[in-house]
Amino acid sequence: MALDTEKSKFSFPACWEDGGIMQIHFATFRPRHLNIEDYETKMKFWKDLITQYLKFWGQITFSLRDLQLKLMRGDQLPACLDTVLSEMYQQNQIRPRTDHDPENSWTGWLINSLVKRPLSWSWLKLKHSVVGEDVEATKLVEWIHLEVLNDICGLMIKKILPENRGKLFHFDAFKSLCDVHHIRIHTEKDIFACLITLHARHLVGLEFKTEKQARSIHLIKIPFKETDDLSINELDLGVHRLQITQADLLKQLQNLEEEIKANDEKARQYIKENKRQMAKTYLRKRHLVEKNHERRSLALYNIELLLSSVEEAQNSGVVRDAYKIGSSTLQKILSNSGLKYDNVDEVLADVQETLEQHREVHDVLSNGVVDTASTQEDEQLENELRALCGETNSVSNAAVINNNERLEVVISDQEMIEMLANLEVEDASVSLPSTRTVKLLQEY
Repeated sequence: MALDTEKSKFSFPACWEDGGIMQIHFATFRPRHLNIEDYETKMKFWKDLITQYLKFWGQITFSLRDLQLKLMRGDQLPACLDTVLSEMYQQNQIRPRTDHDPENSWTGWLINSLVKRPLSWSWLKLKHSVVGEDVEATKLVEWIHLEVLNDICGLMIKKILPENRGKLFHFDAFKSLCDVHHIRIHTEKDIFACLITLHARHLVGLEFKTEKQARSIHLIKIPFKETDDLSINELDLGVHRLQITQADLLKQLQNLEEEIKANDEKARQYIKENKRQMAKTYLRKRHLVEKNHERRSLALYNIELLLSSVEEAQNSGVVRDAYKIGSSTLQKILSNSGLKYDNVDEVLADVQETLEQHREVHDVLSNGVVDTASTQEDEQLENELRALCGETNSVSNAAVINNNERLEVVISDQEMIEMLANLEVEDASVSLPSTRTVKLLQEY
C-alpha cells in the first residue's frame, strides 16, 4: 500500500496507461539486429524513466530488484531491466556501489570503469551464461546512478557549502542541513555517496568510524576556503566541541525555562487550593532552577564569546591574506609596466616642456601672419552686396585702408556739391559769402 502511495506521487509517461504498449515495454528485449529502431526506442524509454524516477525521489543507490518493485504496473514486473542496466553500465551511466570506496581516488575509479571494468563485465556475463549465475544475488547488487549523484552534489555545493564554511558537522547534523535546504535524499546511503564524491573533489573533509565491522562517516569538515587543509585536526575538533556544548546549553536553558513555568503553575494551583506550604515549596524550587539557569546562561555567553573570537581570527587571517595577494599583484603590475617614481616624473616633465613649446609656436603664428585673404574676400562680398542693391561700384565709394590702418571714405567734389544742394536750410540762415562759395563751387 505504501508502495502504491509512493508511486502515485510520481508522474509516469502517458503511455503508462496503454496496456498494449506497456506489455511490449515490459517484455524482455529481442535481439537488437532484428529491429534496431524498436530496440533503441524501448531502451531510451527505460533509461529516461529510471533517471526521472530516481531524480524525483533523490535516490542515488538502487538495485535491480528495487527498480522492478517500484516500477511495477499492477502485478506485472518489468522483465527487461537487466538488459537496460547492462547497457547503462557499459555507457558509464551507472556503476556498482562497491566501486564507490572511500579509499579509492576518483581518478582511480575512472580508470577502472572506463578501461578495466567493461572487459570484466563482458567476461562475467559470458562466464555466468556458461556455468549459470545466481539470479537473485544479481538482482540485489546495488548500483549508483551517476547523473542523479551529480545533480544532488550540485545542490549541496550551491545551498549548503557556501553558508557553512569553516564548520564541522556530525553525519546526522549534515543530514538535517539537507532537510532544511529541501534537498530530497532517499536514504543515508545516498548521502554517504554524495559526501564521498565531494571528498574526492576536494570540497569537504571526512573522518570515518568503524562500528560492528561497518565503516561510516563520522565528521564532515567544510573548509573555510578552497585552499584550506581538508584533514580534521585538533583545532577543528576543539571548535566542534565548543559548538556541541553551545547547542547542549541552549537545550538545557530551554528545559530550565519550561521547568520554571511549571513550578509557577503548581505554586498558583496550590495557592488556589489554600495549600500555602506546598506553594512555598515550589517557589523555593523555582528559585533554585533560576540560579541554575543563570549559571548556564553565563557559561553559554562565554562559549559564544570564544566562538566569536575564533571566527574573528579566521576572518582577520583572510583579510591579511587578501592584503598580501593585493600587494604582490600590484607590485608585479608596476614592475612589468615599468611604472616607477623617477620614470613617471621624467615623463611628466617632458609633457610639460612639449606643451610649452606648442604654446609658443601657436602665439608666433597667430601674431605674425596678416590675413590678407580674408580682407580681400570681405571686399568682394561688399561689392556683390552693392551690386545686388543697385549701387554703383566705384572705387571712390569703397572703403580703403590707409597707412595708419584706419578706414577712410573718399567722396568726389561733384558728390559733395550734390549733397550740399540737397540740404534744406531756413531763410537767411546762410550768409552771403557762403552763397558765393557754393556758386563758385558749381562753376568750378
